[in-house]
Amino acid sequence: MNTSITEHPSKLKLAFPVMNMLLFLSPSQIIRLEAKNSYTKIFFDDMQSVVTCKVLKEYEVLLKPLGFIRTHRSHLVNKNRISKIDTQGNIFMDDLSVAEISRRKRMEVLKQL
Repeated sequence: MNTSITEHPSKLKLAFPVMNMLLFLSPSQIIRLEAKNSYTKIFFDDMQSVVTCKVLKEYEVLLKPLGFIRTHRSHLVNKNRISKIDTQGNIFMDDLSVAEISRRKRMEVLKQL
């Protein structure tokens, strides 16, 4: 996952290891990422998802400067793809999926938004 974040965001492509290949995608195509044990499930804007063999923390380090927010120990969301937040601490994304905001991270998340 070596990439330079100094590139213009529209030209930036990230490499995601999926099975026996690398999938190159723009960060703007990612809606959210969800931890699944020692794997990460990545949800894209075309309603597709893939599972990668890296932990969510590795993606957080890479994607945080690009506008992604860690809302829960198992959720990393693209703040540009959030459609609404309810009072129970749920984030509704563009694809109608829901990610949680943990009580511990609630104030930090709301400040970033």
